[in-house]
Amino acid sequence: MPAPPKAPPRRPGELGRASVDARFKKVLPIASPLPSNGPFASALVPEHLNELHAQELKAIGKVSASQTLDRPHKGLVQLLKQEQRRRDKNAEREWTWDEPKFDTPLGKRRLRILNSLFLALSKRGHDGDAYEHDGEIHARAIIGDTHLGLDVQIVGSHRTVRQQGYLRPAPDLPASTPLALRLDPGFDRKDTVSWQDDGDSKLESKIAEIAAAIIVGGEKKFRLGLREAEERAERERIEKEKRRQERLAQLNRQRLQNLRTSGELLRQA
Repeated sequence: MPAPPKAPPRRPGELGRASVDARFKKVLPIASPLPSNGPFASALVPEHLNELHAQELKAIGKVSASQTLDRPHKGLVQLLKQEQRRRDKNAEREWTWDEPKFDTPLGKRRLRILNSLFLALSKRGHDGDAYEHDGEIHARAIIGDTHLGLDVQIVGSHRTVRQQGYLRPAPDLPASTPLALRLDPGFDRKDTVSWQDDGDSKLESKIAEIAAAIIVGGEKKFRLGLREAEERAERERIEKEKRRQERLAQLNRQRLQNLRTSGELLRQA
């Protein structure tokens, strides 16, 4: 019988464990998670995050920002198809409430920035996607098995208009309007990191740096998640032991009550 194949080396953000159907639990041993104190190193992941950043930045190399959306990353395809359907409906009718959301110069630039970033991440075997909800872009990066929030928004004050009950950036804002890209690891606007247009240095020139930082962010979130999982398991263990002790105490009280009842019945007899 041939030996089972060796597991591939863990990549940044990966769990390092394979998931199978629960029906196999009787024939396959359950692997314990990686310990939260490491070691984390594999053939593809250095132990220290600053070394991982340098490794990924070098591997990504020079990135040419997307000038158009003619060849979109797969994570933007559905959003762009939805935009095209709105565009087609607009062409068929004199008026429709469901107009394209990102046909402005600035809206198109936001999508191009995400497209450039997703393509840079895919170069390292990672992913990203985005969808539209209530006229806003909701995006995420997928590093291994770890998801992180992304947001591309206008920096500072700008003109707005009210559309369908929401205040939106004015459609005639130029593409040069300053933007910031924010990495939101927990999708909760905590511990965020951001990059923005500054002077002659635009976000488009920082894609490689941002992509490398996001990969490191995915690995960092994975490592923190191990600690949180251990803490959660310990809380559950303590709570389970507390319930067990309470149950034992209840049984002891019931046993004593039964003994007292039996003694009383004997005296009455």
